[in-house]
Amino acid sequence: MKKHLLMSLALVVLTTPVFAQYDNQDDCDAETQDCSTPGGVKEPNKTIYPYKPFETSKINERLRALNEGEKYISNIFEMEKRKLNTANTKVQPWGGSYWPLNGGQIANTYQDKDYTTLIFSARKHIDWKKNVKDFKKRAEEIYPIINQLTDEDLAKLAPSEKYDLLLGDTTFDLTNRIWAFAERWGNEKKWGFLSAIEIPEGYRIPEANKLMATWEGICHGWAVAAGHYERPEKTVTVTLPNGRKLPFYPNDIKALISLMWANSTIQSNVIFEGNRCNKKNPDKDKNGRYIDVEKDRDDLELIPRCADVHPGIFHVSMVNILGVEGRSFVVDKTAEAAVANQPVSGYELFYYNPKTGKEGPLSDSVISRNEYGEKDPFRVSRNPEAVSIVGVQVNLKYVDWEFPKKKELNSELDDKIKSFTFNYDLEINSKGNVVGGQWRVNKKGGQGLGGSTHQPDFFWVVPRDWKNYFQPLPGLPEWDFAKGVPPKEYKAAAWAAHSFIYEESARFFTESPKCPVFPMNGGEPIKVNCEFKYPRPQPLIQVVNKLLEESRKW
Repeated sequence: MKKHLLMSLALVVLTTPVFAQYDNQDDCDAETQDCSTPGGVKEPNKTIYPYKPFETSKINERLRALNEGEKYISNIFEMEKRKLNTANTKVQPWGGSYWPLNGGQIANTYQDKDYTTLIFSARKHIDWKKNVKDFKKRAEEIYPIINQLTDEDLAKLAPSEKYDLLLGDTTFDLTNRIWAFAERWGNEKKWGFLSAIEIPEGYRIPEANKLMATWEGICHGWAVAAGHYERPEKTVTVTLPNGRKLPFYPNDIKALISLMWANSTIQSNVIFEGNRCNKKNPDKDKNGRYIDVEKDRDDLELIPRCADVHPGIFHVSMVNILGVEGRSFVVDKTAEAAVANQPVSGYELFYYNPKTGKEGPLSDSVISRNEYGEKDPFRVSRNPEAVSIVGVQVNLKYVDWEFPKKKELNSELDDKIKSFTFNYDLEINSKGNVVGGQWRVNKKGGQGLGGSTHQPDFFWVVPRDWKNYFQPLPGLPEWDFAKGVPPKEYKAAAWAAHSFIYEESARFFTESPKCPVFPMNGGEPIKVNCEFKYPRPQPLIQVVNKLLEESRKW
């Protein structure tokens, strides 16, 4: 039951390509999201977090899931003893593009794009329809004469086109599937992949918003791949049967890796914490905390969507996953509707007295609840087991996305390391274990007038057995790179990988997915059973791994 619930939580976010890296975009879909701008503080619902504390048992349950067992440190004094106030991942995640959907993801011929003006010339939405039209026209002109192109022309092909050509596939199967997905998503959104729905008479499915946000892409693939797959370091050149040279730049290989991760079933088995906030402008209380005042259309009951992720769960997970194990995890660094998945690369944390805001060592910063007393702005929301409170300021470091560009080599020096800072407090029980916490606008809690907690929306980590999801297809011969292109058997195997369909239905989940349907004559929507079939074209793992292996040979 837990596994199915976890998969459902992940799929709410991960089965649709709404992942990338732009903040403050006008990308809200009124049919499925709350696009309103709050007019002052609404009456908060005090039956959920942050007003009602998480039970200790729930916190421990989530920590066991995120850490895959009981072996994690929850004791704040043990963390201090083990010098876990600062940490970096064992291997720095690599920077990469999130490959925007409106540009055709990795089927984008990025070398002919001027990214210094691209975003600013069309701030809200790039014309994806024109991009689809341009691709089709280019395909009609270029693909029939693909074997006549010069080495220089071949170098400018999109990553997926180079991959197709490497396999001897002049129908460009992967490339066409990627563009077909983009076009279908643009016209119909997820409703274009609806395979079954129980629509009562007099009702209709939601109307699709035909605008495509600039932040939609495959950063859910790049962000996890960057923290787990090795870095492509140099250009790999393959000699084609006609003698032409086909170069795969590091960004081309990164693109293939990112798509492989984005469309893998690993996405349905990540360990996910928090809920996506679907509000463009989340409500806040008088202390500046994000709150949830009404049920989201995606939910059957009111849950903390914008108020999470819980700081106690976040703190313990960050210290254990990154601090103890040196592993990267992914964080959505914006608490609003837009999603900005980033691979975390390190952190620094500082303790402070939550009553005075004075920074200092842990021993001077922890205060008893009695000492905090009436000055505690969150006193009625504390876990009853908490005996003391400590303030925490975190500077969380991450590797930022980047525009794709032609470059022969890639190293850690090419990555853009950024950070964002936020404050919270932790509630500590008599044993020193974390049993709760609250987000804070500033070190003293503050009134939050014009401020923000700057908290993450959600975070997620791949399981330790992630390599099991990326096993080479059995039965294929080894690719002897020195002899040129892959064996002929690879082409059929690749087509099978390209045609993978992910089904979201009652057959794979505890319950059937639910979809809103609207009365024809207006009124409130109702939820009905529905099913989806999402195309998830994946590059053949043998090809991806060999290109990566060759790119790391010196």
